Amino acid sequence: MILGAVIASLLAACADSVDTPPPRPQFPKWHPKQQRPADRDEQVVDAALAAFDFCRLIDQAAYDRRKGGDTRPVTREPEVKDGKKWCTLYRDGYEDLVYVHDVDPSHAWLRNDGTVVDLAGVKAYQVETRRDGGVSGCAITVPVSFQRAVKFELGMSRSKDCELLRDFATAGAAKLPRDLVYPPDGQDNGRVGACANWVSTTKGENCDPAVEAQVPTGAELILAAGAADPNVECAVFRDAVQKTFGPEFEPIATPGSCYFVEPRHRLQIEAGATANGGAPGEWLADPNKTYKDHHQTRFSGNPGVTFRSTDDREFSLYVSPLGNLDSPGHVRLKIAPQQERGIDDWDRFKTVSTVDVARAHAVMELVMATHFRMAR
Repeated sequence: MILGAVIASLLAACADSVDTPPPRPQFPKWHPKQQRPADRDEQVVDAALAAFDFCRLIDQAAYDRRKGGDTRPVTREPEVKDGKKWCTLYRDGYEDLVYVHDVDPSHAWLRNDGTVVDLAGVKAYQVETRRDGGVSGCAITVPVSFQRAVKFELGMSRSKDCELLRDFATAGAAKLPRDLVYPPDGQDNGRVGACANWVSTTKGENCDPAVEAQVPTGAELILAAGAADPNVECAVFRDAVQKTFGPEFEPIATPGSCYFVEPRHRLQIEAGATANGGAPGEWLADPNKTYKDHHQTRFSGNPGVTFRSTDDREFSLYVSPLGNLDSPGHVRLKIAPQQERGIDDWDRFKTVSTVDVARAHAVMELVMATHFRMAR
């Protein structure tokens, strides 16, 4: 009876060990460590804009250069909309040609979508809107703090030529107080270094340019190090991404992910090697059918899965360096085309190209061969 009790106890213990998975390791949350740039005093900027005559920013000489043979009279009319100053250049009292206004702080992050332009020594951002095969709009924003800006736009009655607007914006920016504008390479936002190229609506407070980090030897150690520090994740992928996609892709560290970003915003890459993440098999099973085109494959002997978002705007690869798709932790790569900086193209639907899919496969193969050659 005693022997039977011992055997029963051992069997129960074995059953518990099989049915109860080991707890996942816990790692402290990583936070950016680099010093954030300081913004200008909000009250000083607000007072300067409140005292400034916005109609001075619409230059009569710029209009005279562009009016051609039209002799109809023009007027500059100030107004206040939602507490913000505006001024509009009208012809014949009704035809709006150009307007300039104080941009609400809630739109400050939008400047990250614009192409940086030099208005005769003043930093600005330009966005051209394209629709139905043509240019339907242009806007030029001149930052005066991290949160505030002065925006120049063409009225509905004018051609949407960015070159035309650039003439007005250059003349107008020259009239802004010098202590309000930034030089072409000035720090006009809270993003540090390559974080300025991250396609994100954040202010950059959770992003650091990646720093060099040592990649440990062994899959378990790499996944643990990656879970604790995204700089390690960037180090795992840096050489492979830059060799395959190009040296213009720079790594940035964010909590839980490494991103590779480039100045033109045409493509953004997310990379990770972490013990915190789920097992690759979870994405293969995809019980909620969130993705499509699931394929099980191998990279340098390691089992993995690839899939697309249902709108074809993202392609992902998840690989298990532990030899089992159902083991927690993974190595991942995601690629997603973005709206090109300075171009708001309504006619072009951004989808992952066949070429970039092939490059993503090449990156993962190189990463696994370099750091995870010995599959478990």
